[in-house]
Amino acid sequence: GSAPMTEIAKPRAISTNDLLNFDGVVVDIRTNAEFGAGHVPNSINIGLGGQFASWAGTLIPIGTPIAIVADNADQVEEAVMRLARVGHETVEGYIWFSEYTGEMRTVEQVSVDTVSDLTQSDAPLQFVDVRRVAEHNAGHAVRTINIPLDKLAEDFEKLDPSEPTYVICQGGYRSSIGTSILENAGFTELYNVTGGTAAWINAGLETEASVAACAVTK
Repeated sequence: GSAPMTEIAKPRAISTNDLLNFDGVVVDIRTNAEFGAGHVPNSINIGLGGQFASWAGTLIPIGTPIAIVADNADQVEEAVMRLARVGHETVEGYIWFSEYTGEMRTVEQVSVDTVSDLTQSDAPLQFVDVRRVAEHNAGHAVRTINIPLDKLAEDFEKLDPSEPTYVICQGGYRSSIGTSILENAGFTELYNVTGGTAAWINAGLETEASVAACAVTK
C-alpha cells in the first residue's frame, strides 16, 4: 500500500533548466487543448480531468522520477495525492507552465469533419485509434489503425513517423496522451481529433465495425 501523505516528500519548484535536464518523466496535467496549444517537448499529457491516476499507473513504471507541469498549486497537490494512491510516490518537482521559458511544441486540435474529408481524399493519412480493441471492433471511424493506448509505446513501430498522424479515441482525452507518446517516439506531425469517436458518430460520418463484432451481434 501507499505511504501516508504526511510521509511523502513534497515536490519542489523547479526552473526551466531543471525541467529540461530532468532525468525522469515530465507529466503535463493540463487539458488536451492547453497541451496542444503549447507544451514542454517530450512531456506526457495526462490531464487531471480524466482517468489521471489510472493512466499514470498504467503508463509510468513505479519508481520513476516525475516532474509535473501545471497551472497552479491546487493542481499539483491533487496530482501528487492521486499519484500516491496508485503507488507513485516519486514526484520530485513541478513548474507552472506560465513560468516555463524554453522551447515549446504544439499538437494541432482538428475536428472530425476535417479528418473525415481527408479519409475521402488521396492525401497522406495515418489515422490511429487508441481505444481498446473491443471498443474499436464495435465501431470506428473509417481508415483507422487500432493500437490501444496501453500498447502504443511498444507498437508505434507499426507506424511511419514521417507521415502526418491523426490520433482519435472516444472523446479526446486518451488521444492526447497518445500524441504525446508518439512525440516522444520521434513523430513530428501530430494531430489530436477533438471530440473523438463520439463526435464522429454524432456527426453522422462514415464508420466501420470489425467482422468479429458483426458476428457477435448476429
